[in-house]
Amino acid sequence: MKARPTDVVRSGGRRDRKDAPSIGTLADALVAGAARQPSLSLGELLLLIGDRGFGAVLVLAAGANLSPAGVIPAASTLLAAVVAFVSLQIVAGQRHIWMPRFLRRKTLSRRLVEGTGRTMKKWSRWLDPWLTRGLRPLTQRPFDRLAGLICILLAVPVPLLEFVPFLTNVPMTIVAIFGLGLLVRNGFLMALGFAASLAVAYLAYRLLTS
Repeated sequence: MKARPTDVVRSGGRRDRKDAPSIGTLADALVAGAARQPSLSLGELLLLIGDRGFGAVLVLAAGANLSPAGVIPAASTLLAAVVAFVSLQIVAGQRHIWMPRFLRRKTLSRRLVEGTGRTMKKWSRWLDPWLTRGLRPLTQRPFDRLAGLICILLAVPVPLLEFVPFLTNVPMTIVAIFGLGLLVRNGFLMALGFAASLAVAYLAYRLLTS
């Protein structure tokens, strides 16, 4: 019996998730997934990424805020909502990102997915040697849920911070650090995220009580 596209992606997601904690191998998974069929739905893409989809979405959302797109009015608020939505699922212990069915059915072209994978592959040649796995327990329970809770707390004030140019970059940079730590399963990045969160919390406390 010929396997359905979703079944192929599902099995591929498990294999890639088990064997590939690096950006380079995740890029390979995207390229391979795009080669199997003419297009991929968002749901299939999330299955392909596997349980690292949370980190990937956090990195993309925070990265978009740090890019020129972040200066667009209300863009930071929308991206913060995405961060909070995904982080809430991390705290709840979800293994995969949930999204409404109509969004899961949205399709991405083979060219777009493959191009994204090849671009990530180029970056991985520089990033992966520096993002070797370490302190991996910090990327697992309960620390991943703690990171998710912190990301929610960081996202909450973003709509107010948006009125001050570039101030939203502070919480979103920490979100990006957590997201990258979860994506490549690097505990050192998670530790950096926790340390940065404590520093920001202390500074906020001093400002509010002074």
